Amino acid sequence: MKVYFVRHGSTMFNEMHKIQGWSDTPLTSEGISVLEQTGDYLKNTHFDSIYSSDLKRAVDTANIIKDENLVSDTNIRTTKNLREMCFGSFEGDRGSDVLKYIIGRYGHVTEKDTDDPFTAIIAKGLLKKSDTSGTAENIEDVSSRIELVINQLRTENDLDSTVLVVSHGAFLETLVLKYFGENFDARGAFPDNGSITVTDLTDDDFKLEKFNVLPE
Repeated sequence: MKVYFVRHGSTMFNEMHKIQGWSDTPLTSEGISVLEQTGDYLKNTHFDSIYSSDLKRAVDTANIIKDENLVSDTNIRTTKNLREMCFGSFEGDRGSDVLKYIIGRYGHVTEKDTDDPFTAIIAKGLLKKSDTSGTAENIEDVSSRIELVINQLRTENDLDSTVLVVSHGAFLETLVLKYFGENFDARGAFPDNGSITVTDLTDDDFKLEKFNVLPE
């Protein structure tokens, strides 16, 4: 089964550098423009199934790609399991402010200067530990949802199917590091908005073919 994972287009919070998990802001004009290029790149790829996170920015992304497609005729199936990681009480905060708060509370969080500090904070579960609402997720929580998604894809699709899956940055980063981590360092597994990651999924294997393709 060929599975195309796409990260949603850029949103208002993305462009304001604010944390956005289960909170939702609309796609920007730039985000839509990039997605139209993504859709054009995939317009002759026949998708037997399309799945999307139920968050509006992802559903809108799936619809833009679907509308550009010339050879597919299938409905979009939404699921909460494809949602972005929930950041709890940090939702809507500026990322730089959250970094300062976490570092102030826990000290230096990276092992090397080249490591991404936000990735390190998530990897160590420090956002969930610091969340005052009790709703934030950690990697283990998202990883459990990823396993449910992979099982759903295997159950609902034939092995010769081609499937489009629209999700989110930290969700896809967690998926890539979970299954293909030997190919990435701590900074390089986070996909760009509107990018395509192509995988091959069978009953007993999962292979990465292309990562973070941005059509031009």
